Amino acid sequence: MARSVSPTPPAVDVRTEEETPRGWAYGITVSRPGGADSEHAVTLSWADHEHWCGGALPPSKVVEAVMRFLLEREEQRPIPARFDAATARRWFPDLDREIGQPH
Repeated sequence: MARSVSPTPPAVDVRTEEETPRGWAYGITVSRPGGADSEHAVTLSWADHEHWCGGALPPSKVVEAVMRFLLEREEQRPIPARFDAATARRWFPDLDREIGQPH
């Protein structure tokens, strides 16, 4: 019996992190199989960091989790080049539940 091979998920690389007056700003590269790579500028507020993980994870891990969540749903809504992580809540109301899960 042949085993099906699942597609390789895109790789998320948090390349830069900069502290801002309200939280952090990130430069993220998404590398997709087949070479359809993209660059994203994502901000994350202190309040959202606290909301999603209670400060238990580094903010870069939280923004990475948000990106992975969005990538799993990219066919429903393309990921913009620039956005705030909290904006994704309006796009996908189940984000809070999914991101709040321990990984």
